Amino acid sequence: MGFVRKTPAGTFRACWRDPAGGQKSKSFRTKREANAFLADVEGSLNRGTYVNPHAGRTRFGDFAQQWLATRAVEARTTERTVSMLRTHVLPKWGDWPLGKVDFMSVQEWVTGLGRDLAPATVTKCYQLLSMILKTAVQARLIATNPAEGVKLPRDRSRDVRPVTISREDFFGRLLPAVPPRHRGIVSAAAGAGLRWGECAGLTWSSVDLDWASLRVVQVAEETHGGIVLRPYPKSRAGVRTVPLPSFLLAALRELHTAADYPDPRALVFRDRIGRPLRRSNFRRRVWLPSLVRAGLLGQVANTGPHRYRATWPDREGIEWSAEFTTEREAVACVAAKASGGMRFHDLRHAYATWLVTDGVPINLVQRVMGHEQASTTLNRYTHTPDDYAARVLAAFEGSAASLLPPTLETPPGGDLDDDGEGL
Repeated sequence: MGFVRKTPAGTFRACWRDPAGGQKSKSFRTKREANAFLADVEGSLNRGTYVNPHAGRTRFGDFAQQWLATRAVEARTTERTVSMLRTHVLPKWGDWPLGKVDFMSVQEWVTGLGRDLAPATVTKCYQLLSMILKTAVQARLIATNPAEGVKLPRDRSRDVRPVTISREDFFGRLLPAVPPRHRGIVSAAAGAGLRWGECAGLTWSSVDLDWASLRVVQVAEETHGGIVLRPYPKSRAGVRTVPLPSFLLAALRELHTAADYPDPRALVFRDRIGRPLRRSNFRRRVWLPSLVRAGLLGQVANTGPHRYRATWPDREGIEWSAEFTTEREAVACVAAKASGGMRFHDLRHAYATWLVTDGVPINLVQRVMGHEQASTTLNRYTHTPDDYAARVLAAFEGSAASLLPPTLETPPGGDLDDDGEGL
């Protein structure tokens, strides 16, 4: 049971014991304040929600380092978290006592970040701060999470229609524009719905050319220290077997033959010296130039002997152009400067959309995509095809004619009104 006593200085000290039996106290100017505080402390002790009022003095930066050391996550996730803490979170909150962080200060910080950073980046910074503060609540260092309810800037990028590609454009334009030695990995994304890491980590032991299937069991993860082969995919549902369509099977057979029947542990898609492919290098050297050559990003036109005009849009939608003496230089310019265009991951979106559009049951699409929930497949990886209106009408026209009753014959007296009189 706690008590209040008067100190020689004329203040009043509330005294109590914490759950561990330690003696705690706090001084107040008046006896009423001390009694009110002591009542709150005893109530929290009875409810099991007690928080040491002095625990909030812990510096946010010190607690963040302790929080970081207790996390068991992938190396790449740790790298991103450390980078965000160092760049955006600790410069603001590192020296703040946890108990001094309040709602309005967090809201002002988030609003300020929104002036310089993309909404998605602001959201990630806020989520990191809120996660650390939530852990501080669980550690009984603060009573509530002051970041709860903070309003975030709207991410308008989600309002933009995703970039998709039809099968006609994929086979007729994009795939022929990809260098032959890289058509296999592009086909794996569009023909099996593999993520980049799943493509880069695929080994020949996971490919069954006789049964036309592959098994996703390993992914390649890029870190600052290099590429790490992780012996498990993104989630439990990510471990899956995917059937190979004929064009992908043919591409894999060609790679297998070119590799002279390689070791089963060897990577299917690798660089010229056998190392895992790097996403950034592939995007810059292969993917973007292929989009340009396919006419899916900017434009390169032959305007005369040894003259090629490159045209591309910037982030603001302004169109730029320049002339070059070789097509290769023009393509490289557009690939480096053009804004927009498909991502490699969009081929995975296209794969799911093609399957759903062709009537493959969503539970089967969910399985080959490696999703734990069908809602993820529907909401994130399927998009409305350009000919959606014709498809909707075709669904009715095929059967409506045979189901509708025959047209009533007009009686001999001509058209009749509701009373049986001629109109």
